[in-house]
Amino acid sequence: MPRKGSVDRGLFQREGVWWIRWTCPYGHDHRQPIGTAKSIARTEYHKRKLAVKTEGYCLTEAQAKAAREKPVLLQDAAKEYLAWAARERPRSVTFREKALKHLLAAFSSRPLKDITGEQVDAYIHARRDAGAAPGTINRERTVLGHLFSKALKKGTAADNPVKQTEKLREPDGTPRPLTYDEQARLLAVLPRHYLPFVKLALHTGLRLGELRAQTWKDIDLAHSVLTVTRPKSGKPESLHLTATAKGLLASLERTGPLLFPTMPTRLTTLFTRYTKKVGLPDVTFHCLRDTFISRLAPHTSVPSLMQLARHRDYRTTRRYVKVDDATLKAALAHLDENETGTHTGTEKTAVAELLDSLGIAS
Repeated sequence: MPRKGSVDRGLFQREGVWWIRWTCPYGHDHRQPIGTAKSIARTEYHKRKLAVKTEGYCLTEAQAKAAREKPVLLQDAAKEYLAWAARERPRSVTFREKALKHLLAAFSSRPLKDITGEQVDAYIHARRDAGAAPGTINRERTVLGHLFSKALKKGTAADNPVKQTEKLREPDGTPRPLTYDEQARLLAVLPRHYLPFVKLALHTGLRLGELRAQTWKDIDLAHSVLTVTRPKSGKPESLHLTATAKGLLASLERTGPLLFPTMPTRLTTLFTRYTKKVGLPDVTFHCLRDTFISRLAPHTSVPSLMQLARHRDYRTTRRYVKVDDATLKAALAHLDENETGTHTGTEKTAVAELLDSLGIAS
């Protein structure tokens, strides 16, 4: 250590590195490594002393200010955003990662404050021109907007450029069920190990993610009930098994907790290869669920169909309900029957009894 009153007061050496030490007006005892050259350390020490006298310089405050003013890149904000999702929305992490994949390729090294609404809009149209589906692009846009809204609350973004853009119009989501002939053609070309989960989807309406997460502990073959292990809604859901579904499950070998432990990870892509092979390019795995619901629709009421399909919104179920003119005319005919007195035998008896009780001849 230098002697008191020495010109080198405020300097000290540690493991070959010269450090400077000083006290700021806030009473903080600051220490900072400078380098191996003592002369440079001495110069930096006098600069700090002068800054303390003239500016009230504090290293802690200066570092905090620099951190606040340092531009936050989208790639860094995305890491923080996914860490939040892992803690608070663990079931949606994969979805958010997929949505951010192309966004990071486009904006990764750009500071949040430099990303404009025009750039986001250009990204949306570039993705559309590259062949991405409107629904996919809209989900990416939503995730980016949510990332910016969280950055705004933290103060690392000045505004949310996504609000300056518009969603793309998506198809109306018309169901695409398979006919029995199309089903037979498809099953004929699918690999043998695909058949159990494909047939189960046709008889239960389970979504791909639900099939992948389904466990044996949530299946009660004795009572023909399947409790969905991880339903899309996040709420408890159960369904009754058809005889075909029950027989299929009873025939499967139990090799672990999962119902289908060897289901391919890229099943969505692989499945469409086989649908295209049999001339069904517009058929996806989700069409198996469409098939399940559409085949039930003519044989049950809308409330029952909602429950069987595990829908939360009537508007979703309504897409599967087809009403023809004959059905509408038959319903209207009931009104005419009541007006013209063409009642059934039971109705006539009830009317006669009422008139007798009132002392009126029928």
